[in-house]
Amino acid sequence: MRKILCAACLSALFLTLSACGGGGEKAEFSPTDDARTLLDSPGVFGEALTEIDQSTACALYGIEETTVTESAVYGSTSSAEELAIFTFSDETSAQAAAQQFTYRVEDRRDELENYLPDELPKLDSAIVEVRGNSALLVIAADYGPVDVFLGN
Repeated sequence: MRKILCAACLSALFLTLSACGGGGEKAEFSPTDDARTLLDSPGVFGEALTEIDQSTACALYGIEETTVTESAVYGSTSSAEELAIFTFSDETSAQAAAQQFTYRVEDRRDELENYLPDELPKLDSAIVEVRGNSALLVIAADYGPVDVFLGN
């Protein structure tokens, strides 16, 4: 039920964002470059994250690997922190990945609720964003530099 509600909310968010006029469209994410920028930003992550290969990352997030053109994925073995940036062959795949990212955050919340409850605020603030054919997930220790990076 939570996944259905979350999917409905995410769909509404995408429709709302796509209906907004105004400023220019933000550039798609560049997995390698943008991951390096975020990983090198002081304080974003509380510890060094470990790189996860594309096949493993696709399995982890439930993403069809044949739709991925590039990725940069990093995770922690002792916290909720994660960074995942993918580019896809089409925008529909990027939207589907964003939904999978949302499911991942929900699953992590369920996993860590009793095991690492101090990590839950990081999950509450998780950022999922789609730009064209690219999608990003950030679960960080400090979201200030991430907001600046994203132009928020």
